Amino acid sequence: MLKIKLVIPKKIENAFIEITTDNQGVINKVTAGKFAKNEFLAGTSIFNSCSFLFGTLDLLPISESFVMEGMVINSEDEEFNVDLELFRTDDLITILIHNRTKTYKTISQLNQNRNDLFFMKREISEKNNELAILRKASDKANEEKSRFLAMMSHEVRNPLNTILGYTDMISDENLSKKVEEYVKYLAIAGKNLKVIVDDILDLSRIEAGKLQLAVEEVNVNDIIEGIFINYKSQNKNEKVKIELSKSDHIPDILLGDGVRLTQIITNLMSNALKFTKKGMVSLQANLILENPETTEICFKIIDTGRGMTPEQTVQIFEEYGQTELDDNRIHGGAGLGLAIVKRIVSAMQGTISVESVVDKGTVFSIEIPFKKVKNIATKQKAELSEEEIISLNGKKVLLADDDHLNQKITVHFLEKEGAKVTVVDNGLMAYNILNKEYFDIVLLDINMPEVTGVELVKRKEHLDFNTQIPFLALTGFATEEDKNHFLSIGFKDVVFKPYKPIELIGKLQCSLIDIE
Repeated sequence: MLKIKLVIPKKIENAFIEITTDNQGVINKVTAGKFAKNEFLAGTSIFNSCSFLFGTLDLLPISESFVMEGMVINSEDEEFNVDLELFRTDDLITILIHNRTKTYKTISQLNQNRNDLFFMKREISEKNNELAILRKASDKANEEKSRFLAMMSHEVRNPLNTILGYTDMISDENLSKKVEEYVKYLAIAGKNLKVIVDDILDLSRIEAGKLQLAVEEVNVNDIIEGIFINYKSQNKNEKVKIELSKSDHIPDILLGDGVRLTQIITNLMSNALKFTKKGMVSLQANLILENPETTEICFKIIDTGRGMTPEQTVQIFEEYGQTELDDNRIHGGAGLGLAIVKRIVSAMQGTISVESVVDKGTVFSIEIPFKKVKNIATKQKAELSEEEIISLNGKKVLLADDDHLNQKITVHFLEKEGAKVTVVDNGLMAYNILNKEYFDIVLLDINMPEVTGVELVKRKEHLDFNTQIPFLALTGFATEEDKNHFLSIGFKDVVFKPYKPIELIGKLQCSLIDIE
């Protein structure tokens, strides 16, 4: 009969060994494999290398396979992980030993990796929890900061309104030239302080993510022409010429935020005029891109002023940045204007850049995309003619304000227009008199004792008289959110402190037009 010899590959042969022993563990022979063969010589005891088998061999069942996993043996000063399969007959024990060192190392590494992942996941979870707590704390701190700045703004605006109001009143008197000069400087200082307060509030809103851009129809041509006319009329330096250049291809009506666009351009124009002693300041607007959806316009403010170094142009958009140490002392401001401009431009999906040469001048370039208006229904904003303007002469005005200095200023402006003004110190007094007398219009300070302006306007429908007349808010809370809130609860319009006489009178006249 032909016998076939099974050839076992060397790689496999080195991974196992099969031996036979008697019932006392003495090795008879190696029947297959070469794994750790020097440890399993015929005539030696299996317990020399596999001490864990001591006591096990006697308990092995007859003619049944018995498996042992994850055991360890040593061979030539090296440790191996092995699995064993034992099979016992009446007088012989067959032991098959598999080298599982690589397998167990892999499993051990996988287990270690799994443990590492578990601890990493737990650490990430803990870090996320910490970040969530820190984020809440940061948000709360920002809210507290915004609330504090809003309250401080209100507290600063009230005395500032008094300063600017009395300055305006004094300027109407017959003054000596020296006193006129003092009053002029006082007005400039007050206006600079107003700019600082506005800038701090704007920056706070932007940092808190509360800057909301309007999406409304704007006439870009009217805006830049209005800014040009305003600065040209205010320019007192005959050595500086103010110029305007704009493309004829800019559409009249686009969608955007006209107020913020005006803020951007006026800030840059003001800076250009501050630092230009002679030469020119030019405002330019050109169409650079147009497609069916958007129109992109490049605005440039060019001056022949003192210019800046490359290092200064890098720092100019940083908060509280001044190109010279004494700029804030000489020209006013806190160095926040350009930082705010850059953030507003970014919020409008635009870009701003600057090029400057010392003693030659500076060019600020702003590129802003505007959405086109679809299905334009031509609607021109009607400007009030002289015939349409409602005179305040003889109109009965109720003023409620607990600040006596501000009372006197407001009364002065109103009586100058011929209005008949009744003054009360708080909201409760205003409510009582509104139930007794007829008035044409009411001015309410927001923060008053007894009954606030907000509480009073909410009670308006319960009045016996004056339910249909306009109520206007007088307030130092000057954010867009504040204005929207006041309008939503029933105020016809809002007058922010400090106000110019023309602003106050203009808003009163516009409010009266709707009820005439």
